[in-house]
Amino acid sequence: MSEEAIKAVSQDGWSVIRAAVDLAENRLGDRLLSAYAIGSLAHGGFAPAVSDVDLALLTTDHESDMTQIVAAVTATVAKTHKLGDRLSVFHAPWAGFADPPPGARFPPIDRFDLMRYGVLVHGTDLRATHATPPTAAEIRAHAVDSALRRVTPAQLAEDLEQLKAGGVTVHDATKLVLWPIRLQHVCDAGQATGNADAVDHYLGLSSAAHRSLTQDALSWRDFAAVPDPNGALQRITNEIHLLHAEVFQRLGERPDIPRHHELAERARQLAART
Repeated sequence: MSEEAIKAVSQDGWSVIRAAVDLAENRLGDRLLSAYAIGSLAHGGFAPAVSDVDLALLTTDHESDMTQIVAAVTATVAKTHKLGDRLSVFHAPWAGFADPPPGARFPPIDRFDLMRYGVLVHGTDLRATHATPPTAAEIRAHAVDSALRRVTPAQLAEDLEQLKAGGVTVHDATKLVLWPIRLQHVCDAGQATGNADAVDHYLGLSSAAHRSLTQDALSWRDFAAVPDPNGALQRITNEIHLLHAEVFQRLGERPDIPRHHELAERARQLAART
């Protein structure tokens, strides 16, 4: 994709941000203190075929109607804007930023992302006043909890069936391959990461066994369609359980990683499915 095309689609992402902020402000009024673009739009690496459009809304207090407001905003933007269906909204009151209350949506890794990379698009930047960065331990714990909930032999088999049924799209293929690569980097670095940094980190590991597939998956993000989709499907089918098992086993060998025994056991289960 040309530089001009990349800039054009990035602008589509920023248009989604602006529309969502306008809708949120209309509903929240003065209760909306700050809004930030986070994720790949903020720190780079936005890919039109796969990237989410991440928005963070920080309010005065915990708003009881926030879930309904976010649902209405995302539904409206999805219908009216190109890439609108990629909108992902994180939200919390500034006063509860360090420990978001029930009903808020702001995991540790995304709070770190806002602290380091967030681009203010509305209101006042109150990070210096209210924002306490999550610790590396919090980020790792959340990443591991998500991994153990999300990645099972049965779920990976279902993901492969969906990939076959829906065609090997850039979105689905790259998400499936790069997810464990990002998990590895998050757990090693204890902070938010982009795909390119995560792949570089993985390739630097002496025990990395799936270099070619990982490099190719990163390159697919620049295309409208996966080159040689049938070949890609075969490679993903052959390697995806083993790739996840490799990452889980490597993390499972580290006592400093939360629930490392469970990760090691899950690695054995994943490897047994191949």
